[in-house]
Amino acid sequence: MNTAPPDLRSEHLGGAFHRLWAAGTLTNLADGMLFVALPLIATTLTHDPLAVAGLTVVRFLPWLLISPFAGVLVDRVDRLRALLWSNGIASAAVALLALSIVSGGASLWLLYAVLFTVICCETVTDPAHRISVADLVPARLLDRANSRTEGARLVAQDCVAAPVTGVLFTVAALLPVAGAALSYALCAVLVAVVAVLARRTRRAVTVPARKEESAESLGASLRAGFAYVLGNRLARNLAVNNAAIMVGAHMGTSVAVLHAGQVLGVPDALYGLYMSSIALGGIAGAALSTLLVTRLGRRTVLIGGDLGLGLAIALVGLSSSPWTAAAGLTLLGVCMTATNIAAAPFLQHVVPEHLRGRASAVFRLVGWGLTPLGALAGGLLGRIDLALPYVAGGLVMLLGTLCFLRSLAEVSRLCDGATANVSP
Repeated sequence: MNTAPPDLRSEHLGGAFHRLWAAGTLTNLADGMLFVALPLIATTLTHDPLAVAGLTVVRFLPWLLISPFAGVLVDRVDRLRALLWSNGIASAAVALLALSIVSGGASLWLLYAVLFTVICCETVTDPAHRISVADLVPARLLDRANSRTEGARLVAQDCVAAPVTGVLFTVAALLPVAGAALSYALCAVLVAVVAVLARRTRRAVTVPARKEESAESLGASLRAGFAYVLGNRLARNLAVNNAAIMVGAHMGTSVAVLHAGQVLGVPDALYGLYMSSIALGGIAGAALSTLLVTRLGRRTVLIGGDLGLGLAIALVGLSSSPWTAAAGLTLLGVCMTATNIAAAPFLQHVVPEHLRGRASAVFRLVGWGLTPLGALAGGLLGRIDLALPYVAGGLVMLLGTLCFLRSLAEVSRLCDGATANVSP
């Protein structure tokens, strides 16, 4: 007797997921305010493209230096506690920057130091939040949960924070910085509430480390994470593909504030709104990703999206009109979000449960840790012509996708199997 598959649209993600979702959204709001405010503050201190691009270098350097240790931490400790402390420390660091602005002591080096501290915290926050999503929802609902998480990130970080920050900055540089500090603090408070409710309901939010892993030395734990990613052909190729995408994208975006102002004529007050074009595309990608994966197939979405990323970033560099460039950024957002959601189940379910924190950290180390190279290259190319970083970055992204077409197809097949109609 055949049984009709359940209607996934009628299934709920649950209160535990939505509480975690709200906490993550507050972090994204703070990130968005900070990532727009710092480049704008930097342009008041220097007009050197390489110095401004240095913010992008600092933004991704912790993923190279700190993320492996953060991965071990995420696999060993209570993830809600890790989220609470990381957001609390980020709030304190940004509050220090706000005080320096009030006192007139802000400098480029202080911007670098505060951003480095915040991203060190993010190396814990990001994997802890993403892995916890997979702990809270059934595998068959994972694409929907990831879409909702990604959509909220884009709305908070880019659609709300980016344009609001641009306007607040024209009033006073202090306002967006203080807002970011407050948002990180509110996230820490909400995570504390989530932890208390989780204990009362006895709902498992994290998977405790196995006894033999808890007894492992730090070095042994690190080696296990590296061994899995670098020793697994698909994981290794996916990490390198992600690195090419990240390096190429940030070759252009590292000088975005200068390109927008000097080439496209976008005023400071509208810079955040201009950059929110990425978020508008991302929201569309998040809303359509589940449908696209169902109708077109995960492989088509993943490979087509990666190729679209390269074309989109090149279009921005070739544009002389802010409207055309904004269209390129919108396409970038659609493709970025769709591919992120399509590939997310690989780390959330395909990777063995006890290695997910460390594997995620190694992915970030390879992909995001190499991003400073793209930012430095973008800054150097920007000294010649501010359009060059976008065009060169697009070529890097296209080549990075074409070299791994077979691996991307295999990853898609494994993700489809992981998100099949099974119990959590």
